[in-house]
Amino acid sequence: MGTKAMKISHGAMGLALVGLLTACAQPEVILPGERFGLREALPEVDENGALIAPAQDAAADGENRAEPISLPATVNYSAWTHRAGEADHSIRHPAFSTAPSVIWSARIGDGNDRKHRITADPIVAGGKIFTLDSRATVMAHATNGGTLWSTDLTPASDRSDDASGGGLAFGGGRLFVTNGFGRLTALDPTSGAVIWTQRFDAPASGAPSVVDGIVYVVTEDNRGFAVDAEDGRIKWDVNGTPDGTGVVGTSSPAVSDRLVLFPFSSNEMIAVLRESGVRSWAAFVNGRRAGRGYSAITDITGEPVIAGDVIYAGNAVGRTIAMDMSGQRLWTANDGATGPVWVSGGSVFLISDEAKLVRLDA
Repeated sequence: MGTKAMKISHGAMGLALVGLLTACAQPEVILPGERFGLREALPEVDENGALIAPAQDAAADGENRAEPISLPATVNYSAWTHRAGEADHSIRHPAFSTAPSVIWSARIGDGNDRKHRITADPIVAGGKIFTLDSRATVMAHATNGGTLWSTDLTPASDRSDDASGGGLAFGGGRLFVTNGFGRLTALDPTSGAVIWTQRFDAPASGAPSVVDGIVYVVTEDNRGFAVDAEDGRIKWDVNGTPDGTGVVGTSSPAVSDRLVLFPFSSNEMIAVLRESGVRSWAAFVNGRRAGRGYSAITDITGEPVIAGDVIYAGNAVGRTIAMDMSGQRLWTANDGATGPVWVSGGSVFLISDEAKLVRLDA
C-alpha cells in the first residue's frame, strides 16, 4: 500500500514539474522576413551589389529544341599554339574528318594516378606536337608520332612526385611551359634546351598565354603575371581576391588586342591593360548550382573566350556568363563550363558541370 502511494506521489510530482517547466518556457519567436527553400537558388548580385537577372536554363521547358544553325566556312589549322587554339581562346570552325580514326599513338610520359593529373592540352607549332605529362616532363613529337626530344623540368631540389599540373603555349619561336612547381620555363622547340626559368611563389598549374613577346600566367595564389618572353623578367603583376579552394589545371588568361583577362579561383576575372598592367575592370562569374557538394569550388574552369566584342566564361558549379568588353554582363546561364566554350553560328556550345553537351543562344 505504501509503495503504491509512493509511486502515485512521484507521478504527480513529475506532472507538476512538467507543468511548471511548460509554464516557464518562452513563447517561440517567429522571425519576420521572406522564407527560402534550402535547395532553391538565392537571388544573385554582381560585384557592385546590383541584382542579376535570373539565369536562362538550357532545358527550362524540359525538352531539347531543334533550332536551325548556319556555321561559317571551315578553317584548316596549321598550328594550335594554345590550349584553345589561340590566345583569345576563340576557336574558329575547324575542318575535321567526317569519319575520324586513330592514325597513331605515342607515349608522352607519366599518366594520371591518385596524386597526379595531366592538365596540359597538346599544342602544335612548327611541324611538331608538344606535350606535358602529369609530372613535369615535356616531349616533342613529329607528325608521324616519333619522339624528337624529352625534357624533365623537375627542379633539382624536388622530386617528380611532389607536384602536378601545368600547361603549354608557343609564340615567337619559343615553347613556354608552366608547372606545379611554380615555374615558367622557356624552351628551344628544336632541342628542348632550357632558355630561361622564372620562379613564382605558388604553383602555376594552368596554361600560359603568349602574345607579342609577353607571356601571361595565373598562379594558384590568385596572382596574374606578365613576363618578358625574351629574358623571363616579370614586367608587371596583378592580385586577385584570395581564395583557398581551386582545381589543378587552372584556366589560362585570354588576350585581346587591348586587354588581358585573368581568371581566378575566387570566381573573379580581372581585365588588365596589356601594355601597362593597369587594372581596367573586374567581374565575377558568381552563382552556383543548389544542392551539390562540389558547389564550394568556385574556380573559373570555363576560361575566358573572346569572340568578337563578347567575353564568355563559366565556373565549375553551374553558371556561364556573357559580358561585353567593358565587363558589363549580358546574360547568365544555369550551366557551368568545364572548359572553354565554343562560339559559332550564333550559338555557344559547352560541356556543363553535369557532363552534358549544351547549346545556348549566344
